Amino acid sequence: MEPEDRATPPAPRRERRKEPRHTVDGSAILHLLDAAIQLRGRILDLSRSGCQFRTDDCFPMGIYRRVEIEFQLDGLPFRLGGVTQSLHKRNRVGVRFLEMSERKRLQLDELIVEMEELLAKERASESPGDTGLP
Repeated sequence: MEPEDRATPPAPRRERRKEPRHTVDGSAILHLLDAAIQLRGRILDLSRSGCQFRTDDCFPMGIYRRVEIEFQLDGLPFRLGGVTQSLHKRNRVGVRFLEMSERKRLQLDELIVEMEELLAKERASESPGDTGLP
C-alpha cells in the first residue's frame, strides 16, 4: 500500500451561485440601513443576483444586514436593495439583491446582456480566425 499523498490539493468547492458574475469596476456607496452608515468604495463584480463591494475601510458589520448599494455603470445609475451575504478580507462584502422592482430588474438585465455581448466579441477577436490557408 502506497503512502497517502499529502500534497494533493483539496477538491474545488462547488459553485453555489446561480448566475455568472461579470467583472466590473465602478465607484459605489454601500448604505447600511440599520446603522445609518455609508461606505464609499468600488463595485468589483456584478450578476443578476448580487455583487461584490470593496471599501478602503474595515467593514463594521456582519452578514445578513440590510443594505442598499448605489453605483453607476455604462451611464446607468442603480440603487439596489439587498443583504450582506459574505465578508472577505474585512473590506470586501458580497451583497445579494432583494426585492427588486420590475423596472430595475429589466435595467440590470439589459446591462448584463450588454456586458455578455461585449465579452463574447472580445473573446472572438482574441481567438485566431480561419484564414483559409492549408
